[in-house]
Amino acid sequence: MATLLDELQMQTVAVDTAAKLHNAQINERYRRLQNAEADQFATPTQQTYEPVLSVEPTVLPVETPAVEQAPQVTEYVRSYAQSPLFTTEKFDRVEELIQEETPVAAVKVVENTAVAQETQYSLTHMAKVVMAAFAALVMIMLTLICVNSHVISRNEVEIQALELQREQLIEENAEIRALIENAQSDEVIREFAVQNGMIAG
Repeated sequence: MATLLDELQMQTVAVDTAAKLHNAQINERYRRLQNAEADQFATPTQQTYEPVLSVEPTVLPVETPAVEQAPQVTEYVRSYAQSPLFTTEKFDRVEELIQEETPVAAVKVVENTAVAQETQYSLTHMAKVVMAAFAALVMIMLTLICVNSHVISRNEVEIQALELQREQLIEENAEIRALIENAQSDEVIREFAVQNGMIAG
């Protein structure tokens, strides 16, 4: 337990010293940055610069040895590995065999592949059932529409007939009222009474 505490104290002391060292160097680094910035943005004094021609000293070639050395060149010879892989020689042999075949057989093969590649589209059984149900539903709806339109037209004819009958009844009612009013007048009643001998005329 004591060793752990000692190690922790040593680590905190090391961290504290590193932090103190860093803090102590902050002012110095800030001063360097300010000096560098001042040097960078300082207005240059007008100085005349003359181009300086640098003349490099000529280097005399080192004397070459009397016997010139030939470069060593290593030549690599290509060696063919004997492996069961498909090589160019095998490819050439296969091409020769293909060219020896008759062109009619090649055409037949092409025709067979063309026929095999044709795609056919057809509906599934479920799709056919759905389409048949939809068609039946449309036919039923059309039939209902026709029946309803026939019933509506028949009802319109009946309504027109009833309206004509109503107008006739209104006219008859008006005539009957006029007759009743006429029959209720005093003159008509007196004439009726005289004709039937109820009163003396």
